[in-house]
Amino acid sequence: MQAAQNLIQQLGKHIGLDELDFDDGGQCTLAFDETIVLTFVGDQEDNLNLVSYVGDLNQANESAYKTLLSRNFVPNAFGGGRVAMEPDSSRIALVARWDAVRTDLQHFIAQLETFVNGVESLRVDLENGKPTLGTGSSRLNFDAPPPGAFA
Repeated sequence: MQAAQNLIQQLGKHIGLDELDFDDGGQCTLAFDETIVLTFVGDQEDNLNLVSYVGDLNQANESAYKTLLSRNFVPNAFGGGRVAMEPDSSRIALVARWDAVRTDLQHFIAQLETFVNGVESLRVDLENGKPTLGTGSSRLNFDAPPPGAFA
């Protein structure tokens, strides 16, 4: 899990959150604008896993379900993320996994930015009930400290 922890620490330094690190359970949470919450989880194979809550199935309609599933067909639109359902619930999440040993900081930042923009796009789609196939805006900038908090 050391490579995953190093990647998180490098990200923290890059965005001005030097204290960004895993807790004792191997997790780290980062929030943007209090609406997008990212939970990073390291594992024993040195993968860095990422989960972000998007919405609930009961907020969507049949068209939204089809769009969510179709977005899994080409996951690169979400920085390698996949739309998933939390086990034993109706919660929809976007999830991703990176091999922390083989992922450098610049590649990770680029994929992470696409992932966060995808979370934002999916949230808007579910709230509006009018899903689109776009990946959202690119308003987040990982070259400057984001409006967020380390939790």
